[in-house]
Order: sequence, then structure tokens, then C-alpha cells
Amino acid sequence: MSSRRYTIAPLITLAAAFLAGCAGHEAELHASRPGKFQLYSCDQLNQEGTKLLQRERELADLMQRARQGTGGELAVAIAYQNEYNTVAGDLRQIETTGGERNCTLKYRTAAERAVR
Repeated sequence: MSSRRYTIAPLITLAAAFLAGCAGHEAELHASRPGKFQLYSCDQLNQEGTKLLQRERELADLMQRARQGTGGELAVAIAYQNEYNTVAGDLRQIETTGGERNCTLKYRTAAERAVR
């Protein structure tokens, strides 16, 4: 029984690496969605940014917890990575749109804004 466990483990690792590579490619696709927030007012950008930032933090926490378990990278790649990439891309678009309009986006702390 234990020898079977050792033969499956490399397959799971290989699948996780493959899916993580796919998720990385998805990040590129989701990162550029120009114009999605062009019709939003500054207040709407702040409201949407607040919701998306909260979701980004929730997903980051879920991903961190999932990685602690066996097969965690596979779980992250399947369950969370795609949505996380979409949320992160949307936040970048909100920040770009807000900057173009000279909006004061208040949903991030000053320290978070400095890091980005």
C-alpha cells in the first residue's frame, strides 16, 4: 500500500505544476481587460475596488491555507487561482481608470498604495 502512495505523489506534483502553469497563463489573460470600468464614476470605482480588495484578501487567505495541506498547490490551481487572477486584474483596471480620471481611490491604505 505504501509503495502505491509513492507512485501517485509524483503524478499529483506534476499535475499541480501543469495547472499552476495554466493559471499563470490565465493571469496574463485576465490582467488586460481594457475599458471594463470606463463608464464608472469615481464613487463607483471606489465601491467596486472595496469589494474586489476584500475578495482578493479572502482568496489569498484561502490559497495560503490550502497550500499547507497535501496537494495544496493542486487545490489552489483548481479552486482559487483563476478567480484570484481575475480579481487582481480588475483591481489593476480600476486603479488605471481612476488614475486616468484623477480619482482619489480610498479603498487601499497608504502603505498598500505605496507598494503597488
